[in-house]
Amino acid sequence: MLSVRDLVVAYGHVQAVRSVSFDVPRGSLVTLVGANGAGKTSVLNAVAGLVRPRAGRVLFDGNDITGTPAHRLVAAGLVQVPEGREILATLTVEENLQLGTWHRRGRPERIPQMYHRFPVLGDRRHLQAGSLSGGEQQMLAIARALVADPVVLLLDEPSMGLAPKVVDEVFRVIEEIRADGTTVLLVEQNARRALRAADYGYVLETGEVAHHGVAADLLRDERVIEAYLGLE
Repeated sequence: MLSVRDLVVAYGHVQAVRSVSFDVPRGSLVTLVGANGAGKTSVLNAVAGLVRPRAGRVLFDGNDITGTPAHRLVAAGLVQVPEGREILATLTVEENLQLGTWHRRGRPERIPQMYHRFPVLGDRRHLQAGSLSGGEQQMLAIARALVADPVVLLLDEPSMGLAPKVVDEVFRVIEEIRADGTTVLLVEQNARRALRAADYGYVLETGEVAHHGVAADLLRDERVIEAYLGLE
């Protein structure tokens, strides 16, 4: 469904991503993990059309989308939940969800479904989104992406800044989304939690893929445990 080949992302003279390649099979949950500064968000932004790569290719459902503007990719079904959530704080919960339906793939009929999936959003639909807790804002950001009817959902650090109990709820929702048939590419600093949820994993280090494989195998790999996971 999604293939990245020899991707290079640079900001001026600084290379943030160096020749990164990976595949996201249809219906799978693939995660990119690594420390802060490893290049995870730069990869995701290049895939989403927010950053133009210096080299390499991005293929979406067999089509070369390298450098395609983000709004066109959203209309094609490649939808991102950005780092920091980026909800519009002064608009209501419902108005934020309505914004997810602006393009031709958007499905307004999914908004009631989001209230069923996330009851807290239904309870607060007429409140300003900025009044929600961090976890509730993350649920809103995910719901806003889902009403855009994604074929591939790109998630950037969904657990960032959240309490452990809320992180568990966010990952439960992510696993449900994958189970419903949506392909998911997850960028996450919480490597152990992300690999538990994923089918495949890629570990990034200073802009390069240091390890990759079946997520369950990476969880047992002593090199990965020592460098990125630590002991529980």
